[in-house]
Amino acid sequence: MKKELRFKNGKFRFICFSDSHGIKDFDTRVVRDIEAIVEGIKPDLVLFLGDNVWRDGAENAETLKNFMSAIVKPLNDRNIPWAHVFGNHDAEKGFAVKDQQPVYESIEGCLSEAGPEDVSGTGNWVLQIKSEISDKTVYNIWGLDSGRGIGEFLTYCGLPADGKIAKLPDPLHVSAGYDAVKFDQIMWYWNTSKRIEEENGSKVPGCMVLHMAFPEYCLPYKNVAETNFKGTRREGIGSGPVNTGLFATLVQRGDVKTVVAGHDHINDCEGTYLGINLTYDAGIGYDGYCHGDLRGGRVIDITEEDPWNINTYMVRSSDFVESYEYLNT
Repeated sequence: MKKELRFKNGKFRFICFSDSHGIKDFDTRVVRDIEAIVEGIKPDLVLFLGDNVWRDGAENAETLKNFMSAIVKPLNDRNIPWAHVFGNHDAEKGFAVKDQQPVYESIEGCLSEAGPEDVSGTGNWVLQIKSEISDKTVYNIWGLDSGRGIGEFLTYCGLPADGKIAKLPDPLHVSAGYDAVKFDQIMWYWNTSKRIEEENGSKVPGCMVLHMAFPEYCLPYKNVAETNFKGTRREGIGSGPVNTGLFATLVQRGDVKTVVAGHDHINDCEGTYLGINLTYDAGIGYDGYCHGDLRGGRVIDITEEDPWNINTYMVRSSDFVESYEYLNT
């Protein structure tokens, strides 16, 4: 049975970990860090924001299950449920994410699901956080599969999948090689959000998590005062080259007020544009590039009394791991 999520003592806390980049012979410090952080902050839920595995860690079900079982053991030991979305590296060895999903679901504590079969991507889901005293939904956490490479997006559009058509000499954003959330995923979010509102009797505030940022993530650091930009940005915004309208849809729908992205390992910045806080979660892994002083997770604190106004901040491995080494690796 999937565990029901509820407020406790009027509060709910979840934390996002991104880009663990697990390999077959993985660095066990990632498990140490996750255990120290969750023991310190005691979240009600943990989310993994993609690029959970890569290289030989993404070879087959055995290597995937070995790694994910290891990093969620500190959660399962504490009866903390977890969920995940996929990133651009998760399937790079040919083990498709649609085939990976049952492996995730077979591991204790997993709440994420594949999502509708007629919607693009694998792992489009919503977790409803219920009231402490009733079955009313107080808060939604949305997960979307932001895809892998631009070829997937071009195929979805019926265009040649080799990516050459998207590789302009002066790209709008950092890379012409990344995918994007598709229209049918956006439509699924819109329709599901409206259905939950009708069932609940009112619009439900929420947070959305995904691996890769969308183009509007470029705006806060270019407009520091207006967006109250803060945090660290040590690399470019890793959005794909096509704006598919996800941000505009979130603004118009009006329920998601916070977005958390991973992918850019050494960014942990945030800024608010058109009422939506666009945040980053710095990477937690040791087997992909990460910076030791940023490594950690993004916490989201919600109160049942005022779920529209959440508190979000980064916590660091260095805050909780004894004799932590400040190595930018």
